[in-house]
Amino acid sequence: MFRTLLHFYRADRGATAVEFSLVFIPFFASLLFIAEMCRVVYISSAIDLILAESAQMASLTTTSTNYEPYFNAELNRRMKTWPLLSRNLNTVMTIRYCSSIEQVIAGQCSASKKEGSPLALYHVQTAYQPLFFIFPTSLLNGELSRTVLQIQEFQEDANAS
Repeated sequence: MFRTLLHFYRADRGATAVEFSLVFIPFFASLLFIAEMCRVVYISSAIDLILAESAQMASLTTTSTNYEPYFNAELNRRMKTWPLLSRNLNTVMTIRYCSSIEQVIAGQCSASKKEGSPLALYHVQTAYQPLFFIFPTSLLNGELSRTVLQIQEFQEDANAS
C-alpha cells in the first residue's frame, strides 16, 4: 500500500497538462482583456471624431430650426460607416444652446432656446456593450460620453448684424 502511494506521489505523468492549464487560462483571459480594452479605445476615438465632424456640419447650417435633426442625421450616417460602431449601439444625442461662455461654465444652457444662442453643446453618450466577456460596464459608460462646444455660424452672424 505504501509503495503504491509512493509511486503515485512520484509519478509525473499529466504534470505537463496541469502546468499548461494553469498558465494558459490566465494568459488567454489577459489576451481577451487586452482586446476588450483596445476595442474601448477604438470606439472612444471613433465617437470623438464622429461627434466633432457631425457637430461641425450641424453648426454650419443656415437655419436654426434644423440643428438637431441635421446633427442626428449626420451622426447616424457617420456611425454606420465605422466598423464596430454599426452594430446597434444605443446612443443618446442632445444639443443645448448657450448665449455666452459664462452660461456654458455655469451649466445654464437651454435645450429649446435656439434663436440668439451662438454657442451649442453637442453631446453624445453611447452605452458600451462588451464583446468578449463580462466586463464592468459601469466604469466605461462615463468614458463613452462626449461633449463638444461649437459656434453656430448662422446665429453668430445674426447677432453681429
